[in-house]
Amino acid sequence: MASIPTPAAFDTEGFWEDLLLHVRRRHVIPVVGAELLSVVEGGQAVPLYRAVAERLLKKYGLSSAISPGEDLLRPGHELNDAVCALAAIGHRIKDLYARTADITDNLVAEHPEAQESLGEIASIRDFDLFVTTTPDNLLTRALNAGRFGGADLTHEIKYAPNLPFDPKNDIPETFLPQYLAVFYLFGKADICPFYSIHDEDALEFCYTLPNKGPERMFARLQNSDLLLIGCTFYDWLSRFFIRLSNSVRLSLDRDKKEFLVGAQTAGDRSLTGFLKRFSHDSVCYPGDARAFVTDLHHRWSGLSQIANSSVFASPHSDVSEVRPFSSSIFISYAHEDVAAARTLFTDLQTIGGDVAWFDKTELRPGDLWESEVLGAIERCHLFLPLLSSTTEQRGEGYFKREWKRAATRYESIIGPKFILPVVIDPDYTGEMGRYKLVPDVFKTLQYGHAPSGHMSDPLRGEITNQIRILRRPKTL
Repeated sequence: MASIPTPAAFDTEGFWEDLLLHVRRRHVIPVVGAELLSVVEGGQAVPLYRAVAERLLKKYGLSSAISPGEDLLRPGHELNDAVCALAAIGHRIKDLYARTADITDNLVAEHPEAQESLGEIASIRDFDLFVTTTPDNLLTRALNAGRFGGADLTHEIKYAPNLPFDPKNDIPETFLPQYLAVFYLFGKADICPFYSIHDEDALEFCYTLPNKGPERMFARLQNSDLLLIGCTFYDWLSRFFIRLSNSVRLSLDRDKKEFLVGAQTAGDRSLTGFLKRFSHDSVCYPGDARAFVTDLHHRWSGLSQIANSSVFASPHSDVSEVRPFSSSIFISYAHEDVAAARTLFTDLQTIGGDVAWFDKTELRPGDLWESEVLGAIERCHLFLPLLSSTTEQRGEGYFKREWKRAATRYESIIGPKFILPVVIDPDYTGEMGRYKLVPDVFKTLQYGHAPSGHMSDPLRGEITNQIRILRRPKTL
């Protein structure tokens, strides 16, 4: 009889290496949950929403202690359990939203320590979009304190299933420098039922998100890696949310990942077993959420110090050719076409193009370069893939990964041009079907022509116009 295989030991350092690689390329959205929030009462740390639930029960003359050793409130689901208990004895649920919001506001005001862990994650500047699964404003306050000296500059994105969504409340099509946003996945605490206080609320918020929620924010969720920290979802809701945030089945090979952290997640064998079997791109970290955030901040800070003190150039590149990774234009090319890429780079400078330039001839997957290059694609405003007879002959190559990443990002962009394919073959006469080994989205776009890297007049005019558009003041 065959023996049951022993599960492999969790590769902690491998997890951190993979996560930080994705964080440094700015492709991760943290989804922050209730396990990170606690208050100190009676000299002991108490989960914030347990304290909220206990005060809500007390207001109506109930206690969480059913009998000696038996607790009405389950860890991670305290507010739902309190609301259900009150509804069971005749209290109207619609009246409990205002009471819960008031109790939460008072607790937060009394306990400034509640956002302690949030301050650490807020200071990680490779995060510019956050999702909160709790209705309080603690994450927004932590971001304003850590990034803007307390000024109220963090954009709050809220929606509710029973309200029409205002498109102006979505994330912008193009991020301005220092843009920062928090998306309230289950609404923000209010005196009206515009946020979640029980399981059926949570289900309705998730169910309506694709059709009634913020369109661009939802697209970013589907096209970004997610870091779920301390999210106290039920097993079914965790599965539903992870599937919702992917455009394809979890069992398929995907271009994005989910990193799940927290005591409840790690202890849920049904969920972790499901993910191991059917979602190989979802990884559960077996550790405490608050300790994880401290470790993440420490590791990220160390990498940032190294990155900020280094010149990102390969041994064979000239320092004079290195440009900041936040530049507006990204040139992507096969290494055989580097001469044409250099010519185009020089030509773009004459019209004021701010180019993210990389000498990638020595690039190998897994290098620090990889995270920086792919991260630059997420931040650039104009992506120029160089198409040639060489790229048609290459079945694989690092530039293919860049094209795929740009094509994925293109799907979430509404409005401005982002990808402008440039043909560098001198004999090109405009035949669109000539280049077949490109992402499908490239085939729907108008190609520019730069013979051996020298821009044609129409291409020069188009890029000049795009540079002017990029330099116009933008408003949210």
